[in-house]
Amino acid sequence: MKTYDHVFLERIRRYFSFQIKKKVCVAVSGGLDSMVLINVLLDLSNIEIEAAHCNFTLRNKESNEDEVFIRKFCEKKRIVCHVKKFDTLNFSKKNKFSIQMAARKLRYDWFSELLKTNSYEYIALAHHLNDSIETFFINILRGTGIKGLLGIPKKNEKFIRPLSDFNKEEILHYAKIKNIKWRSDSSNQETKYLRNQIRLILSKFSSFSSFFYKGFKKTIDHLHNENFLIEEKIRKVYHEITVEKKNDPFFWKLECHKIKKLNPLSFYLFKLFSPYGFYDVNSLKSLIYAQSGRKLISKKYRIIKNRNNWILVSNDFLSENKNKTYVIQDLKNVRQISFPIYVKFFFNPKKEDRGKMFLVDFDKIQFPLLLRTWKKGDFFFPFKMNGKKKLSKYYKEKKFSILEKEQTWLLINGNGYIILILGNRLDDRFKITEKTKKILGIKI
Repeated sequence: MKTYDHVFLERIRRYFSFQIKKKVCVAVSGGLDSMVLINVLLDLSNIEIEAAHCNFTLRNKESNEDEVFIRKFCEKKRIVCHVKKFDTLNFSKKNKFSIQMAARKLRYDWFSELLKTNSYEYIALAHHLNDSIETFFINILRGTGIKGLLGIPKKNEKFIRPLSDFNKEEILHYAKIKNIKWRSDSSNQETKYLRNQIRLILSKFSSFSSFFYKGFKKTIDHLHNENFLIEEKIRKVYHEITVEKKNDPFFWKLECHKIKKLNPLSFYLFKLFSPYGFYDVNSLKSLIYAQSGRKLISKKYRIIKNRNNWILVSNDFLSENKNKTYVIQDLKNVRQISFPIYVKFFFNPKKEDRGKMFLVDFDKIQFPLLLRTWKKGDFFFPFKMNGKKKLSKYYKEKKFSILEKEQTWLLINGNGYIILILGNRLDDRFKITEKTKKILGIKI
């Protein structure tokens, strides 16, 4: 008959089906859960263990004693120990985070650095079933959808939580059997934290804990299945409403009339656009019927209404080309450029090829040429039109969107005149005539 500790170990082993020995870093606080986790993983033959300890310096002497405890444990077990001290209190004040959110931000940022600088398969965290249950109730109190009820994920990217299916009682029982030492965190008793308040309430269920935990695990499993179906539907709708999408820089063009037909509209608007920082569903609804040019702005993105479309871009997208100028010193050695726009230059192109390019009188060109986007006050003399026209008015007449204005490049002569709106229109002053001796063909 298998012993309790053997069964416990076998359940953990499922997470690590490596054929070749892999390196895993264990986040260790010194508390019961993380000390059980690191001891269990040390018993697995296909894992090389390192430890990472965060000293948040929030409990003065206690915090430092936790660090000493971890260092001594790692020294005894002959494993590498990474330790990072944080000034959590000042960080939280400076960034206006709660203490818990500040600690979380510092912890995960450091873990991400460790992943970049070390060849870890995973960073193992000691979250368990009770943590997921507490997260479930915290999210209910704050207001949430199905995703917020799923608890803490067993695995996401390079972070893995092998104790996810174990409750606190099972972990404590294992620690006692294996005589594992740990340190108690006095802050876990402070009721000023919402999680600790919920933990205290849930402790009342201990009299029928087996029934409670079993039912909860079933509920979370069902919610995972339902969330999977919802996410599949969202992905399908995402593709249906998309006209064009690019990632570098981020650009997403959507069909407004298809968005309007989504049902239930509020649900889809929140699911599709909250990842980009747009949480106000009523504002998103208003934008559907707004005039062209209206926009919504979040911290990192903006949605612009452009006639029958929405265009969602990063805030950096519009400013990326602003005030940037690229110089073309000559065309003797350079016959094409690929940045910021792909352009080819041809001297005296064949007549049959001229229909595919803009034709410029080369003798009217002065170097260096410049490439830039439009500025206030720019004007040019549109080809085959009488007189000059402000570029802003020309763009308006051609119904250029805000994005099109910012992403359209101008070829500027050495004397400051606009030669060409690339891909759009030539300046009449640079057209070829019967007197032209040398033709420069420009192909976009």
